[in-house]
Amino acid sequence: MKETITSSANPAIKALRKLQEKKGRQESGCFYVEGLKLVGDALEKGADICQIIYSSDLLVSDFGRKIPQLAEKRRIETLNVTPDVFNSFSMKAGPQGAAAVVRQHWLALDDSGAEHGLWLALENVQDPGNLGSALRSLDGAGGSGLILLDDATDAYHPTAVRASMGSIFTQKLVKTDTGALADWKKRRGARIIGTWCGEAKAYRSYNYPEDMILLMGSEQKGLQPQHLALCDELVHIPMRGYVDSLNLACAASVVLFEIFDQREKNKEK
Repeated sequence: MKETITSSANPAIKALRKLQEKKGRQESGCFYVEGLKLVGDALEKGADICQIIYSSDLLVSDFGRKIPQLAEKRRIETLNVTPDVFNSFSMKAGPQGAAAVVRQHWLALDDSGAEHGLWLALENVQDPGNLGSALRSLDGAGGSGLILLDDATDAYHPTAVRASMGSIFTQKLVKTDTGALADWKKRRGARIIGTWCGEAKAYRSYNYPEDMILLMGSEQKGLQPQHLALCDELVHIPMRGYVDSLNLACAASVVLFEIFDQREKNKEK
């Protein structure tokens, strides 16, 4: 019978907690996943799982009890811990007893295929919840991947992973800078459509190309001149109320699903 870890000072548990910090993720190249749905998604989507940590006493559902078995079939290392130990590293209220260590997967821009399909590029996005929610919308709209520019927050931050609702395992991820994107655009002939709060076409009146990157600026400043210079076209979301802008994740969803709607209508023609 598998030995149960009873101490939160166990080296494996200490290593797990380090993944909740940026430094730990950078040093290990891994990230932390928690919850039945996300761990199940990681297994289903074939993520590169290094380790699954569970508490058999907390796995009360039929699906939850299958997770250690599924992991062992894929020859993934499993650790069984007591509820107290699981609570010592859990980031959820009322933990479900399943977590995983998954290897990060970044692509170089030249290897990403970002000149084809629908991509989202976020410049200097700071809120991991915004990043994860935008990734979720991108997946829902049939997108291919996410490009993070410049000093963006970590896509593998636990809040971003949780907000992505599993799309962290389905979307390609690229981390680069504005200069490299500009050089790549010239070489590959990619189309970039930017969102802009100034003079631009209303987002519903523009016919989006089949292959494109939707470029959006940071929460506070929006697109800067060097990013605007990359854009083949600019679109904006008309506002009629007191507020003059939307949350970044909300704005991304609005435009992404307009693109999705146009594509669906084109299929019907």
